[in-house]
Amino acid sequence: MSIRLDPRRVGTLKQLAAEANVRPGDLVRQWVEERLDAARHGVTTPAAAADLASRLAELVERVAALEASTGSTAAVEPPEPEKGEAVEAEGKPVEAEPPSSEAKPRRGTRQRVSAKPAAERVALHHEMIAVLAERGPMTAADLAAAVAERGRYTPPRSGKPLDAAMISQRVSNPTYRSRFTRNQGRIGLAEAAE
Repeated sequence: MSIRLDPRRVGTLKQLAAEANVRPGDLVRQWVEERLDAARHGVTTPAAAADLASRLAELVERVAALEASTGSTAAVEPPEPEKGEAVEAEGKPVEAEPPSSEAKPRRGTRQRVSAKPAAERVALHHEMIAVLAERGPMTAADLAAAVAERGRYTPPRSGKPLDAAMISQRVSNPTYRSRFTRNQGRIGLAEAAE
C-alpha cells in the first residue's frame, strides 16, 4: 500500500520519526494500527473522544513547532468544519468529504529533511573482515554469531537478524568474493583483504 503526502508533511513525518528513533514507515504503521484498534474497540465514549481531541491538539502544536523550526511559513491548524458539515453526531464521528482536486499553490522553497541514523552504519563485509582478522577462519554460523556479538553491524531496512545464510551470501557475492576464501566449510580472509 502506498500513500501520497504533501512534501512538507513528509519532512515533518521524517522529523517525528527521527525523534522517535524509528523509520517513517514504521511510525505511520503504528499510527494506523492505533486508529484501527480504537475503531475496532468502539472508542466513542465522551472521555475517549476528549482524550483523542487533546492528543490531536498536542500533535497539531508539535507539527506547527516543527514546521516553524524548518522555516516553513504554512501554519497548521485543525480543520474547521465547512458550512453545514456535521463533525460529530450522537458520539459517532462523521466522515469528512474527500479533499477537492484543485491544486494548491506552493509557497517558498522546499527543504529536504531526512531522518539520519543514530550512528554511523558499518558494512557487513567490514565487520566480517575485522572478526576474521581477530579470530581466524570460522564457519558461517560462527562468523554470524561473532559479528552479532560485536554489535556494530545492524541489518538495513529488512531488520532480519544476521544469520549464516547472510554471511554465506556476502562471501559468494562477486563484489566481495576476492576478499574471502572458503576451505573445508570455513570462511577465511584472502591475502589481499588483510
